Amino acid sequence: MFQATHGGCARLPSGRESAEMGVLPVSNRDAKMTTDTEIARFDRWAATYEQSFLQRWFFDRVHAKMLDLLVRAVPEPPKRVLDVGCGTGRLLRAASARWPAAQLLGVDPASQMIAEARRLAPHAVFEIASAEGLPFPDETADLVISSLSFHHWVDQHRGLQEIARVLRPGAWFCLADHTIGLTRFFGEKPKSGGQVRTLMRGAGLAIRQQQGFGLRLVLITLASAGG
Repeated sequence: MFQATHGGCARLPSGRESAEMGVLPVSNRDAKMTTDTEIARFDRWAATYEQSFLQRWFFDRVHAKMLDLLVRAVPEPPKRVLDVGCGTGRLLRAASARWPAAQLLGVDPASQMIAEARRLAPHAVFEIASAEGLPFPDETADLVISSLSFHHWVDQHRGLQEIARVLRPGAWFCLADHTIGLTRFFGEKPKSGGQVRTLMRGAGLAIRQQQGFGLRLVLITLASAGG
């Protein structure tokens, strides 16, 4: 299987193993589409990220809502799940509890976040990469998930195109992100529901469902490939 996120210090796959898993080499430029300043901030946060009060108070609730929607919407359990902007792999670990047979993949541009993800989920495949340069072949995943990272992507259109590329025909994508406009003053790029729909359709994704969560401060969008 591909790797994704969880515990125990997992070694990186060898070149031969990576080729067998279908992991493609990532150029330094693609791996650093998120700004260096943001990457450095998340690298500093990585060691204590799982202990943050935000995990249980906010992130876990968003993750649970995403997975509840997917369990109802997706007709069959996914065989391979990819988390884009996976951080320490917390969402992937929750997804694994819902779909224990699924292979887990995760990407994040912050190397220390990936190191923590590998420590916490040695059975998953984690790669240092951005949404704009996913290191996987076409039609890799049955399900792609991304939680509260979209506003950090430098090129959101390109990132969604990459997600559409790695989704198998008819496969699902679940995106959750905040809609707090004031964060634009801090360099973030939150999008409204209409903007998200437009970007997804432009990338070749078909919108299936969209709803607000948590006083509508978070927007969850379900889409599928090939629509």
